[in-house]
Amino acid sequence: MIKALSGANAVSAARSAYGTIADADWRQDGADPGRSGHQELTGTLTRSTANRLTQTWTASPTRPTEQVGGAIAIDGTVYRSTGGTATDAGSIHRYDAVTGHDLGSIVTAPGEAFGQLAASADTLLVESIARPSLRRTLFAYTLTGTPKWKILLEDAVSGGFTTAGDLVLRSAGTTLSAYRTSDGTVAWTAPLGGEPGFHPPVRLGGLVLQATEPGRILAFAAATGAPAWQHESSGAELVAAGDTVYSVGERGVCAYAAADGTQRWCDAETLESPVHASVGDGALFVVDGHGGLAAFDAVSGAQRWRTSYGLNAEVNASYWAPVNGGSVVYAVVYHFAVRGGVSTHRVELVAADVVSGKLLRRLELDVDAMHGGESLLLAGDHLYFAAVERLYAIAPKP
Repeated sequence: MIKALSGANAVSAARSAYGTIADADWRQDGADPGRSGHQELTGTLTRSTANRLTQTWTASPTRPTEQVGGAIAIDGTVYRSTGGTATDAGSIHRYDAVTGHDLGSIVTAPGEAFGQLAASADTLLVESIARPSLRRTLFAYTLTGTPKWKILLEDAVSGGFTTAGDLVLRSAGTTLSAYRTSDGTVAWTAPLGGEPGFHPPVRLGGLVLQATEPGRILAFAAATGAPAWQHESSGAELVAAGDTVYSVGERGVCAYAAADGTQRWCDAETLESPVHASVGDGALFVVDGHGGLAAFDAVSGAQRWRTSYGLNAEVNASYWAPVNGGSVVYAVVYHFAVRGGVSTHRVELVAADVVSGKLLRRLELDVDAMHGGESLLLAGDHLYFAAVERLYAIAPKP
């Protein structure tokens, strides 16, 4: 079901921006193989318009038992995956990115619960758990939904996959695997000597990088899987851009040279329990699990600013990776409070100026259910949040 909230003038303005000053693509969680979370071109969505952010449309699954699995944007079209019970079918559905107009399903797979969704060149990739067998499969389709290949996946703890040109990268248990995007065959595997938990691999140039818990980065040659280097790290969550890989975790925020793992800087004081990051405009933006959001100089590690997204609540946390572009950093945050014996929860999209850290907008989202790690996209001059019960489209109000 689609609920449209925007007007015709907003649609016209947004469409004129696509292809000129806005990039309408966001093909995987984190946007790129380094999961930088950065969008270079955001059209009319800038620090001067972020204070007018509002919901423009929402889309719910077609059946009550379905849940949204993930979302991506390709050339102005939003693709959304869903899955549900054994009697439901996994599906990939399309929407006009600006208007939310329902463009229909291109994939329907009975008994599958589709989760993470991504695209590499002309291939759609979606991970699924079959019901009731709980068998894990990675499916590949053309952009119009024609099946290309499928492979069974190891049934072990995984942080999902990363698309990286000719490879699909996925860790499960203590093994990192690289699959060929063309046909799903295994290009190589590499032992990790530990488990990454729910933290995915990243690729930067000719290297694939994966961190294990509680904090050790391992680098491998993307072509062969041969070990390149390894180094202790501050945590198992990675983002990478330029020539640097950044780690985030209980021991702080650190930067390492991607070429050889040399530590460039570390900060263990600014944030309490940092959890997720994005990098862009010369800065690393990090959220923690206690209401903190901070920016560090990407090269030197100097603190640019620290602000609080917290409210007067017992819990102020973020379970989602931030995104940035148009001189604004965006994060989805969660608040839980108990007052007079009554518990309440609130989920918001917050927008902060990348230069000053000033909060430009707090937009409440009527999210009733969540599991953490849902997709946040910055494509065109819109943001999209793939919550469990519905897909949200957000843009500046005219």
